[in-house]
Amino acid sequence: MVYFASKFIVVALAGFAAAAPLRLTRRAFQEQDYADFQISDGTAGNAQAEANAVFVDPFDGVDLATVDDATLKAVQTMREAAESAETDQFNPQIDAAFGDEATALQNGKIKNKVLKLTGEIQALNIQLAQAQASGDDTSSIQSKISEEQTKLNNNISLDQKASGQPSKGVTGGSAASSSDSSAAASASDSASAAASTTSAASATKTKAANTKSAKASKATSSAAVATPSAPVDAATGTDGSSISFPVQDYAAFQISDGTAGSAQEHANAVFVDPFAGVDLATVDDSIVENINTMREAAESAETDQFNPAIDAASGADADALQNGKIANKVLKLTGEVQALNIKIAKAQAAGSDTSDLESSLADEQKKLTTNIATDQKHAGEAQKGVA
Repeated sequence: MVYFASKFIVVALAGFAAAAPLRLTRRAFQEQDYADFQISDGTAGNAQAEANAVFVDPFDGVDLATVDDATLKAVQTMREAAESAETDQFNPQIDAAFGDEATALQNGKIKNKVLKLTGEIQALNIQLAQAQASGDDTSSIQSKISEEQTKLNNNISLDQKASGQPSKGVTGGSAASSSDSSAAASASDSASAAASTTSAASATKTKAANTKSAKASKATSSAAVATPSAPVDAATGTDGSSISFPVQDYAAFQISDGTAGSAQEHANAVFVDPFAGVDLATVDDSIVENINTMREAAESAETDQFNPAIDAASGADADALQNGKIANKVLKLTGEVQALNIKIAKAQAAGSDTSDLESSLADEQKKLTTNIATDQKHAGEAQKGVA
């Protein structure tokens, strides 16, 4: 999903102006513990520059084809540490938090995603340069770079939209207070998906659901958003800034290219994360309509493109398209569940009967849980979109 023209400079082999590219000295990039390079404490809005300082700036003026294996491994190890922080610490802490605390953690998670993806792209750029220098085929690496860059652009955009808001990390960094330093118990994305197999009704019973609208906004673990302790203005975040959810073309928000296994996270980034810290009962009807429009676009892609493409394909191509279809179903159903969560919250706030909506939510959540599990069973396999 590309929300804007990213200023992120992909550090490619031919991208340096130096007349004679340098070789990277071992001192130029050293492996660090996550607590020493994490960027989530402080305020949102500058994640791109902060992540570049970790993974990109140390390679300025360096011919990436000459980077040794130990340095490449260090980049990858640090990227993996950022990913582990997201799944094992940020996700469970956000699920357990509410109000300003949840918003700050969500901002910290987005900054961490920028960090993780910047490291991933830099490692791929090094591999690309080395493959090009060896005369090897680079099409798969270039495709992966494009996929990861799209994710990075999206998260940079989210970080910039929250510019100036508090951001909280999970390691008790220098910008965090001593009370912010505790880490949550380990909980991976797959554990989150397993938790979502419980009924939608039980999933709505969060520890701080003191109002009906708060329960609706935490309805499912796969589509959970943090609810503030007190309702905020209509379609606004806890800082009073407007929540923007414009309609996007399917090609801009589809999640089916790349590899299987992370559809839940990617779908949440489209339909759930933008509403973090918002009382769903206050969301404007026009935003619900935009969610439904995008959900319908994903449904049309399934029936009008994925199905005939899969029927016409065979072998690995058919398998990749099938995996892409499953990711698209997760996307479609996440949009449907989020729209229903908003409708339930609004109906409850108005004192209206919600039994029909809650029945529909349970049905759609069951489908979503099934497709998340299918996607995770194929984790790491190639998947292919149709946009």
